[in-house]
Amino acid sequence: MHNNCNDNDYLQDENDSNKYESLIADAKIMLVDDEPINTDVLQTYLEGEGYENFITTSESVQAIDIMAREKPDVILLDLMMPHVSGFDILQMMRLDKSLAHIPVVILTSSDDGETKLKALQLGAMDFLAKPVDASELALRLRNTLAAKAYQHHLINFDQLTGLPKREQFLEAVDSHAIVLNANKQKGVALHIFIENLKNINSTLGRETGNKVIQNFARRLEASVRSAGSIQNAFGFETQIKIARTGGDKFTVFVTPIQNQQLVTTLARKISADTSLPIQIGNRAMLTTVKIGIATYPDDGDDVQTLFGNAETAMSYIRDNGGKENFAFYSASMDEESARVLAIETGLQTAVEKNELRVIYQPKVDVQTGMIVGAEALVRWINDDLGSVGPDQFISIAERTGQIIPIGEWVLQQACEQAARWCEQFGFDFRIAVNMSIKQIHDSDMCLTTREALYNSRLKAECLTLELTENMVMENAESNIELLLMLKELGVKLSIDDFGTGYSSLSYLQRFPLDELKMDKSFIDEIKTDEHRAPIVRAMVSLAHDLDMSVVAEGIETDVQLQYIRNLNCELYQGYLRSKPVVASAFEELLKADNINININSKAA
Repeated sequence: MHNNCNDNDYLQDENDSNKYESLIADAKIMLVDDEPINTDVLQTYLEGEGYENFITTSESVQAIDIMAREKPDVILLDLMMPHVSGFDILQMMRLDKSLAHIPVVILTSSDDGETKLKALQLGAMDFLAKPVDASELALRLRNTLAAKAYQHHLINFDQLTGLPKREQFLEAVDSHAIVLNANKQKGVALHIFIENLKNINSTLGRETGNKVIQNFARRLEASVRSAGSIQNAFGFETQIKIARTGGDKFTVFVTPIQNQQLVTTLARKISADTSLPIQIGNRAMLTTVKIGIATYPDDGDDVQTLFGNAETAMSYIRDNGGKENFAFYSASMDEESARVLAIETGLQTAVEKNELRVIYQPKVDVQTGMIVGAEALVRWINDDLGSVGPDQFISIAERTGQIIPIGEWVLQQACEQAARWCEQFGFDFRIAVNMSIKQIHDSDMCLTTREALYNSRLKAECLTLELTENMVMENAESNIELLLMLKELGVKLSIDDFGTGYSSLSYLQRFPLDELKMDKSFIDEIKTDEHRAPIVRAMVSLAHDLDMSVVAEGIETDVQLQYIRNLNCELYQGYLRSKPVVASAFEELLKADNINININSKAA
């Protein structure tokens, strides 16, 4: 793969004689002059310089048709010709997109400034005075070709990675598809999306993001080419094409592909190889990917359709998740894409139209059995889509940025409700609100939280902000700084879904966390009184050693409750006490607790 390319790099390449020999030998030169003797002399000069490919015409009326057919690399054009002048040809080239980019060197005996200005305005690149000096011709032509090659590189190749851009890539794949069709072979397109690149750019800056892209590109190419070597070992001559097709997107095209299992192996390998920590300075950063896969010609017999379907598959796995972080395209995904678009559109006005609802799941004291707080959860009911589950719209809201206004609304509603319950029931009711990574990195997050507390008159210590394990570990160093700023407000911080992601214990003890929530998947392992559940035991012990309280999620049986009680776990959530309910139903649960307290007090 090419390294980072800039102007200086290219100028160094210009001094390489091998590069110029190739540039000259491959160049296709078109000569247009109404005097055949002139074209003969020019061709003789250029052959002496190593040029081999010529197109000549003395019939200016045929010049445009010849250009369109032959697509020369550079044109040497006489201005003063009968019937169709050089000016006329320049004008026609300018109007034809396929010809407008071809550099033109004007041959003229005139030194009139007005003539030269007119030619330049019509798109000419350079001038040569007649009679032409052979050495000057060679120099001008070489410089023109070098400029064209550099411009071509800038237009068609990504400057950070040296990989082809989208249009160049599609053109190359389109040509290769002809070979596949002739041999009745299949190919596969993999559309790769770096999930967290935007977060890296926003938190650590574009320069760091660019370094991540360069590292990622190198790893991607090494991963794909090593996989190609494996396929070659089975006797298949693998062809691999890689491009950067967007700011955070890459596309790979591999041929031939014999079966889906090979593609699955390739997708898993790419995911594993590109997800290893990337060291940038003193920071170790993780990149995570989602991969959409489409097969040629089954999922598209033209490259635009093929890559569009690979992108559709990527969007599907990004928005819906799954056991793997890749998905093969299927026609049903088109319907899902339409639904995702409807969700994206609906989310833009969900707050304004008052379509969101907050429901509450009790957080219960393990030892007393009393409700001491709740987790606030958002639900959405749209007129056209009906009830849309959080698993369907939260990830889309995060991707589109709508999670910011939605999160602000939920935070304000939850704080106001918690403040009412504090006053109504006479104790410091604690409310927990989930935060997304976009909210944490939003520059107004601290202000938004402060305003929610001020407007609701809720004590800061009664608010807990919940963040998932993977969220806080992504760009851990910068997240520590952001969390410390939130802690200064006096709120509590909780790490949710603990044990399901990637954590460094050295980082865990540096995060200013107050609470650890054990994921339901670990609680489900507690089936009998004798069950040891060593992971649950270890998590509780770890949290207590780090001065964090523990919330067990998904408690559904008395056996599970007794087990965590024996471990001195502080709080639990789960259907054993209540599913998430609307505020009015939750209030009834609190009233029932109050009645029980009064009954017990009288009995005592």
